[in-house]
Amino acid sequence: MGKTEVRLIRRPDWEARLVSFVESRSTAQFRWGEHDCCLFACDAIEAITGVDPGEWFRGRYSDRHGAVVSLRRFCDGGLEEAMVRIAHDLNAPEVAPAYARRGDAVFLRQTNGIPSFGICMGAEVAVAALPAGVAMLPGALTLRAWRVG
Repeated sequence: MGKTEVRLIRRPDWEARLVSFVESRSTAQFRWGEHDCCLFACDAIEAITGVDPGEWFRGRYSDRHGAVVSLRRFCDGGLEEAMVRIAHDLNAPEVAPAYARRGDAVFLRQTNGIPSFGICMGAEVAVAALPAGVAMLPGALTLRAWRVG
């Protein structure tokens, strides 16, 4: 039997769900495998669409080393390559960063060079922050973006 095709469709109340999700994580402690940039973005996509793009990663790592090993196993690469594979698996088309809209998935490098996976919130991108909470970074840092629904 072939793989079932998944298509991301935003729920009718996706905007309220996105805002509520981001607010709910505003004080969450950064924890590898729970509240890190990859799973934060995946959880946001799940809130918007009901589809969990981070399912494969859950329970597979609990520290930075484990995250790196998991990424290599998943896509033979790093965070950017994982996002490319996730987007492909979910039929999420890549769009130019300038055309990312609220709720879209983005890949960026923070000003300190750290790669991050986040969610477009308009002019800013929400990412899991160290040591806790959610950071709002300038959307201009976005290098790649994928349409969510």
